[in-house]
Amino acid sequence: MVTHQDQKSSGNGQERLLILREKINGIDAQLLDLLSKRQEIATEVGNIKNDLGIGIFNMAREAEVFRRLTSQSRQHLNKEAIRHIFSEIISAARSVQQPIQVAYLGPAATFSHQAAINLFGHSTSFISAETIEDVFSLVEKGVCQQGVVPIENSYEGSVNTTMDLFFKYDLKICAEVYLRIRHHFLSKANQMNDIKHIYSHPMPIPQCRTWLKANIQERPIIKVDSTALAAKMASEDDKSAAIGSRLAGLTYGLNMIAENIEDQPDNVTRFLVISKYCAEKTNKDKTSLLFFLNHKPGALFNSIEPFSRRNINMTRIESRPFKIKSWEYLFFVDIEGHSDDDNVSQAVKEMAEHCAIMKELGSYPEGGMVWD
Repeated sequence: MVTHQDQKSSGNGQERLLILREKINGIDAQLLDLLSKRQEIATEVGNIKNDLGIGIFNMAREAEVFRRLTSQSRQHLNKEAIRHIFSEIISAARSVQQPIQVAYLGPAATFSHQAAINLFGHSTSFISAETIEDVFSLVEKGVCQQGVVPIENSYEGSVNTTMDLFFKYDLKICAEVYLRIRHHFLSKANQMNDIKHIYSHPMPIPQCRTWLKANIQERPIIKVDSTALAAKMASEDDKSAAIGSRLAGLTYGLNMIAENIEDQPDNVTRFLVISKYCAEKTNKDKTSLLFFLNHKPGALFNSIEPFSRRNINMTRIESRPFKIKSWEYLFFVDIEGHSDDDNVSQAVKEMAEHCAIMKELGSYPEGGMVWD
């Protein structure tokens, strides 16, 4: 039996809810007004940049904005939420200054696409490329101002194609972004029993081995060129499923049969943003270099010793076969610091004296937090 007290409490609760909703409506109106004013200022900034011949996309400035704002995170607004919100606000500001086009390794809803959206926001125009080399080509030809390419995965290692293309193309790295790789089991079906086969890119299969072994039993896995293509094919086949991202599931209208099926929750892929220009200095930067050495005793030691002497931290070194010469190798190095730093500049000059070929691939802000 509902008592008078229960009715009174219910009535008070409804009244309180209406009051809180009105407060939210008022805050939303204020936010909209402030965002409109921000867009007006952004338009003025764009006009000045155009007069000065300055590019619209400024990764250094945006990185500083993110660091400043995320350092002010509070109880009900964490760093990740702040980054996602302001990524879209900054993207909208760019769109009124001068729309930019960004190439990514497609098709739509790949992890490269997701990384591009996280960094550039939805107000950006994205172009899907069939291959990593197509991304480089679109940027080199000026069709796109930036391109997003994978460079390494925390479990699978480096993406060799990307490394090779940095020697072939004269483009710069202007940013990096880290994306946590979440794999989901996607299907038009509502339950596992209705699924007869699975589509997947080869890479997620070993990354989800434990879950697949326990759940898919004898169902065959058909390997395809990308996780996005797997999701697309699953959307056209009611008896199939795909291993892919949340974005792929949303893009192709698939149900989440199981979430986060990867064996390792800290599976992260690093993506690079390529452009014709380097990024400005932020005081928290990386510099990437490519070099080739002659066969001499101590050649590698002599080339990288200037970093140690100047207290410069080398965060990555890797070699790749130099395809122009058999049994010769290109080396790739990432160091902390910007090429405009005196110690980095002097070390790179000294390093060049020991190299047959050396190419500065760019200085850019450190990626910082991992995007989910």
